[in-house]
Amino acid sequence: MRRARVLVAALAMVAPVTEAVAQTTTADGLVALARGDYDAAARILKPIAESETSSDSAAQFLMATLYEVGRSVPMDRLRACALYQRAAMNSEGPFGAQADRLMRALFRAHGVEWFANCQALANIGFDHQFEPVTFDLAPGHSVAWELMGATITYQGQTKPFPGRLGGRGAVFLPLQHTALRSNGVSPFPRHFVEVFVWQPANGQWGLFWHLFEVVRDDLVTVAQEELLKRSSRPPSADAFEPRTLVRLRTTDAGDAEWQILVPGRERRETIKRR
Repeated sequence: MRRARVLVAALAMVAPVTEAVAQTTTADGLVALARGDYDAAARILKPIAESETSSDSAAQFLMATLYEVGRSVPMDRLRACALYQRAAMNSEGPFGAQADRLMRALFRAHGVEWFANCQALANIGFDHQFEPVTFDLAPGHSVAWELMGATITYQGQTKPFPGRLGGRGAVFLPLQHTALRSNGVSPFPRHFVEVFVWQPANGQWGLFWHLFEVVRDDLVTVAQEELLKRSSRPPSADAFEPRTLVRLRTTDAGDAEWQILVPGRERRETIKRR
């Protein structure tokens, strides 16, 4: 009931400026909300509010209220929080002030760690396609990766490694784990995690590759490379195979090695033991 009153208040706040935005799709969304057609409102407002180039605080605020109560969209308070944050950043007017108040209420309800994920989502965007994953490396040894960073579990202890690997508009491919054995040098495999992420900048998309090694309870950065540039939006994960661009392997001498396979930029480097 309280969220319904918030929605009514939002309509009241926008009423004085409706004439100025009468030809915009945000105004069409407001009209749909006013007549109680929440399906149409969500369909209209969602692409405006969640666009990486949008600064439309009205659309962001109103779409956030729909996510918070689960009206015509799945209930998603984390996404609501991120949209409230964007609305608060994009406007110092009534929408910004109301969005800031509701965002802070969600922070108090869910805590610091949850709110950090809200901020990460607001900063990176809503189409990041990041898939949280846990790789089991050995009994009692694993690495879990989420949008905000990694956590290693080793010998009953956990150790976090916070840090985002993408900026605004980033699109992630599924993370990959590779275990390399050393051909008799050591009975234990070495464990590597690769993060591939498309990042937009200046009208182009760059594919960045981050290589990490998990060494007991430590996460070691091995390499960071930009592999490709393209002018159009990147292909889906199903239609793109990053193994055509980079490879991990064990050499005949028993060393771990990474290789860049991009034509004209071929390189290889031995990965030293830590």
